[in-house]
Order: sequence, then structure tokens, then C-alpha cells
Amino acid sequence: MYYIGIDGGGSNTIGMIGNADQILFEAIAGPSNYHNIGKQGAQATIKDLLFLLLDHERISLSDIETICFGGAGVDTPSDEAVVRSLFNELGFNGRLIVINDALVAMAAETGTLTGGILISGTGSIAVGVDAEGQAHRVGGWGHLADDYGSGYRIGIRAIEAMFRAYDGRGESTGLFEALKDQMAVTSVPDIIDFLYNRGNQKHQIAALAKTVAALAETDQVANAIIDQTAMDLVEMCFALKKKVKQSSLDIVLSGSVVMNNDAIVNKMKALLPSDIRIKRLSERPVVGAYKIAKNKK
Repeated sequence: MYYIGIDGGGSNTIGMIGNADQILFEAIAGPSNYHNIGKQGAQATIKDLLFLLLDHERISLSDIETICFGGAGVDTPSDEAVVRSLFNELGFNGRLIVINDALVAMAAETGTLTGGILISGTGSIAVGVDAEGQAHRVGGWGHLADDYGSGYRIGIRAIEAMFRAYDGRGESTGLFEALKDQMAVTSVPDIIDFLYNRGNQKHQIAALAKTVAALAETDQVANAIIDQTAMDLVEMCFALKKKVKQSSLDIVLSGSVVMNNDAIVNKMKALLPSDIRIKRLSERPVVGAYKIAKNKK
């Protein structure tokens, strides 16, 4: 029998097929978050991906024992039901596991649905699994009211600091000189245009985080932003451990902010107790989806 793991994202969807002995083939298709592209669009992507995987092995859907789909936007039981219906309509009648993409990223490192994962990229969210196998989340409530510890929040805090320094309400900082070319502005008041008038989305603001982190080595204001980011993420780790009710918790780190910034991770390690252990993700999420498909009983 064969197993398929799928990492379904807002930009692309990656699938991996294998048997009891080995991974056999990997393929990529378009986005599959139905919240963004609709149910028909998501189903078309899944159909294309399954065709690529099955055609390569010259098998049919009935030869697949288990599919694990870890999808962006799979946050509620109703989301799970929608995704299940997409596979059912395509004729898949085997075991189907539908979970959030954060959980397949966690399983990529742990091999099973155990422990926790903290994702800090454009946004932020932490997800953990308790002893009964129930998933719990912390954060991930969107950029308007949450996303603390994320690239977006770093960018917003940098913009706030530039405005405050310009007004004389805050400390002087080199943030404007470091970020002005990236924002394509020539003065602090021009940031209003960057922020409100160009149709910039949250990922453009989050993109400022890399420069802020680099400046933190020499700029006190930028360093304070990075310190606060680490504290926000530590707070999420504590909250996650409390929710899963474990005496100790291993948390996998994923996302550009924690994968690319040693300073933030080192600050987190200094603030966390010994019963909360953090480790950067070293495998791709699709590997986690495949492991779950193969190992889930």
C-alpha cells in the first residue's frame, strides 16, 4: 500500500508519496487554501497534485491507504469538513487525516503528533497536542489584534519608533536611515504613504523585520524591539505548556523570524525554564505530513 503526505499552503501545495519502505516521489502544485481561492480552486489543486503523484507511480487512488493533508486555513471542525468533502468528491475513500499545517511542521521534527510548534514568520501562532491527542492553539488571531512576536509586529513597532523619534516622544534611532530605501521614502512623514496609501499588505511590513534585527546589534531602539519580540514568543511558549498540561514540553520553531535570527532564539533560550525546550525545524513540513500518513493508526 501507499501513503501520501500533503503540505497545503497559500502559495503552493507539496505532495509526497511512498510505501512502507521509502519515499518514492514528490510533486508540487498551486495554492490550496480554500479561504483564499475558493473550494473549487482548492479542489483543482488537490486533483492536479494527486494526478502527478499517482501517475508517476502508475497506480490509482484506490491503492492509497492513507492521505494526510496539513493545510493552511484548517483551523476549525468546519474547515476540516470542507477539506474532507474535497477529497471525497475526488473519489478517495481511504483513511484521510486533515489537520492544520502547523501540526505537520511539528511532526516533521518529532515524527508524530506530539509536543508543540511555534511559528513566527509574517504572523505568529503556537500549536500543541496534549496527552489525549487534542490540539490547542495560542495566538494566531491575525495582524489587527495579535501576531505578537511576528515579523509584522516587528515592522509595526519599528514604524511606531520612527514616528515617536521624529516627534520627540521617543528615543533617537537609526531605524529610518536603515529602512528608508526599503520603504521607498525620503522622510519620516512619507512613511504614511508606505503604510496607508500604497496598498501594502502585512507581508510588506513584515519584510522590515530582517533589517530591524540586523540593526539591533548597534541600535538601542531596534534592540528593544527584538528583546520584546523574544519576550512575546516566550509568553506564547508558557501559555502553550499550560494549555497542553504537560510537565515538560519540546517546542519546534518555524518561520522566518525564528529560523533566521539567532539573537531572538538565544534570548528565548535565556528566558525559558529547563522544562520548555525549543529547537529549530530541520525538516520540511511535507515530510511531517508523510510521516503522519504512514504512522497514524
